[in-house]
Amino acid sequence: MRISPVLAVLLLLTLTGCATNTQSVDMNEPRRIVGTENDVRVDAQIFGEKLGTSTSIPLKYDVTNERGEAIAIADLIPEATYDPDTQTVTVSIGAEVPGAELLPRLIAIAPGEKKSFSTVARVNIMVGRAVTPNSRFPNALRLKINFLSDTAQFRELIAMTERAMYNPKLADQLFPTWLEKNETVYTNTVPMRWMFEPEADPPTAGRRRRRG
Repeated sequence: MRISPVLAVLLLLTLTGCATNTQSVDMNEPRRIVGTENDVRVDAQIFGEKLGTSTSIPLKYDVTNERGEAIAIADLIPEATYDPDTQTVTVSIGAEVPGAELLPRLIAIAPGEKKSFSTVARVNIMVGRAVTPNSRFPNALRLKINFLSDTAQFRELIAMTERAMYNPKLADQLFPTWLEKNETVYTNTVPMRWMFEPEADPPTAGRRRRRG
């Protein structure tokens, strides 16, 4: 079934979760993580310390642009991936490139400016319940911030008041530029505890009534 452009935009608006103008990260918070790369600094605060097969993790983060030119972050829902080798969950912010038809709004951060964001990351992990001496469960979380290093070619998206734009021609035009200009910052990890969700009780058969 093909989704109409209007419905697709409405769905994207419903799912996006990057909010600005929030309070800055508490630098004294013990569950704070930090990353610096390419003259861009990220400070993040993770709320909650448990992971499960399906977990919602509220977080807030500050992005400080220490460059001499502006950068931009896509206003999109976070994506969460799990690496069983390192037992680490990575929450990616602004990771998507333009689709075939839709373009996300960009949030610009000027040279020397810091902007604060808050969002909720949805983490889904499939892990077997059998516990053996070799069992390895998720035990850490980190952030990966994606940003565009050159805002000149994305002015139309920065000026948007909506969170998404339907423009197949522009999406196709910006796709290679987006890939070329995308850079990343990884934070350090914060410890997390793995918790199995309780299994649902099997349905019980109803008692038969005796005929009097």
